[in-house]
Amino acid sequence: MMSSYDLNALSGINAASTGLSVISNNLANSETVGFKSSRAEFADMFTGAQSSPGSGTRVNAITQDFTQGTLNSTGRDLDMAIDGEGFFILDDQSGKYPNVYTRNGSFKLDQDGFITDQNGNKLQGYLLNTTLSTETKPVFETTLGSIDLNKLNKTPKATDEMTYNINLNGDTANNVDPNGNGVGSTTTTGAPARTNFQRLVDFNDATGGSKDPYSGSPDFSTNKTVYDSLGGEHRLTANYYKRDVVSVGNSTQDYNGDGTNDKYTSWIVQYTMEDQDANGNWVTSGHVSNTAGQLVDNAGAAVATIPAPAGTDLLDGQIFELRFDTDGNLVDVQQPNSLNAPVGINTTNGELPPASWTQVTNKSAALNWVVDSPLTGANDPLGNPTSASINIAADFTDMTQFAGSNNLRGVSQNGYAIGDLVGLKTGLDGVIQANYSNGRAVPIAQVALANFSDKNALTKLGGQTYAESYGSGTVQVGTANNNGFGKINSGSLEYSNVDTAGELVKMIQTQRTYQASTQVLSTSQTLMQRILQL
Repeated sequence: MMSSYDLNALSGINAASTGLSVISNNLANSETVGFKSSRAEFADMFTGAQSSPGSGTRVNAITQDFTQGTLNSTGRDLDMAIDGEGFFILDDQSGKYPNVYTRNGSFKLDQDGFITDQNGNKLQGYLLNTTLSTETKPVFETTLGSIDLNKLNKTPKATDEMTYNINLNGDTANNVDPNGNGVGSTTTTGAPARTNFQRLVDFNDATGGSKDPYSGSPDFSTNKTVYDSLGGEHRLTANYYKRDVVSVGNSTQDYNGDGTNDKYTSWIVQYTMEDQDANGNWVTSGHVSNTAGQLVDNAGAAVATIPAPAGTDLLDGQIFELRFDTDGNLVDVQQPNSLNAPVGINTTNGELPPASWTQVTNKSAALNWVVDSPLTGANDPLGNPTSASINIAADFTDMTQFAGSNNLRGVSQNGYAIGDLVGLKTGLDGVIQANYSNGRAVPIAQVALANFSDKNALTKLGGQTYAESYGSGTVQVGTANNNGFGKINSGSLEYSNVDTAGELVKMIQTQRTYQASTQVLSTSQTLMQRILQL
């Protein structure tokens, strides 16, 4: 029969064994990503009367320490670390749980393009709502979904908006005061209103227009690369020609009381478009003008063959007149006789397919240039050329005409060529941004995070994953850096929070407890032998 102190010693040995098991597990996972250390908690056992010395100890609980682990940089695009509260949400591939949760942010791409953990569970987040999102403001779905990179839109986008921010020199040759003394031109503090213009051409009626380029050397030029619907690059050149003061009904110079010209001043802007040949050289596209079926170059000379690269553009050589008032405000955009129609060449038989256009002038929309059906060099099964189109709305709102030099403050456009995915970057808010070879950076999804009222009540599944339990409370889902959730550090991993030095100290203390308990048993045996020898 064992004595009470034998039983107490055995309970101490069992408790120490459990403690050593927890410590050894912590030390073994000291370099495991996302691992949270555990500790054994003990409670005394008491039976009998108040005067009883007790019945030893027992393991009351093994709890985890969910304090922050060390963040180490890895440089991998798909590595993520939570700095603060929260768990990554994963779908459960086993099907046993709706979702599982982890602090291990070491993710990869599976063969289907999904972001998964090392066990194949797919990372959950809010996908981009492509319908409601704009170029400057992404909008994400409100329900969770698996983040799939294969659904990313890799197609090109044709240029449909251009913005010009230019100051055209407002100096004139006839600014004098009432006494005949020269004065500087006026300044302005207002911005011109958006100019609206849309133009299309009827092919059959295009013979009356003039396609000759504006004569003389331009006073100012801008170049910008734009893209058609197939991702093809075109270089759009705008040449600006300064004109004299526009007459307002008399042949004499007209001045108002402050000595400035009381007439409109204007600039001529001519647009030409160029394509690239097979060697990457820019060449001016051909176009059809004046006579149906006649192919001419930018100077208006007839050519026998399509210039390389093959293509025709409505934008080539278009001429517009920008008219400014005396305060430098843009008041009108006019297009002199400059009719032009695009055409596609059937490369099978060399014929020009028929086309039909209509002309609309001063329509209340953005200034639209339409490039429709330029020859792409590709044919459908019937031998007809494929089409690539550009419909550009140009905004001259920021155009000004102040005295001084011509100044290009910026010309922007919103088109881009097809691009391959070259990298991912996750922001502090969990928004994953896809970077493409064409220079585009597009948000694709926002990583979701979860939290629980009692994290220690979560069901441990191994592999640094947990499942919701009754004791953990209902899962709380949100996004990083918001409503108490931590930040997400891209290209980093949260390593184990095990304090190696502290665990070694605990091991020595537990070893002493174990040795002391065995010493109690040894002493008990000695006493028993002495009793038997009596």
